[in-house]
Amino acid sequence: MILAALSFIVASWQRLVLYLVEEAFTVLLGIAVILTLAWITLTAILLLWQGASLVFLQLKRIRRGTSIGDRPLALHRQPSQIQ
Repeated sequence: MILAALSFIVASWQRLVLYLVEEAFTVLLGIAVILTLAWITLTAILLLWQGASLVFLQLKRIRRGTSIGDRPLALHRQPSQIQ
């Protein structure tokens, strides 16, 4: 009985190895897909968050009456005008 089981395992060893390799690649592919989707989702959230931050900053400056390009008056003077 044991010899019959061993002979069956040895005879089907090549098919078993191919099956195990296929299963390993399937698991690795599944992990890669999950990690890729997570990375895309986190990148989209980060970009949307940064964009929203810039929009709110611009709205805050508009409400105060300034724009992002405005600088204090001292920075617009020429060096010869500063006393």
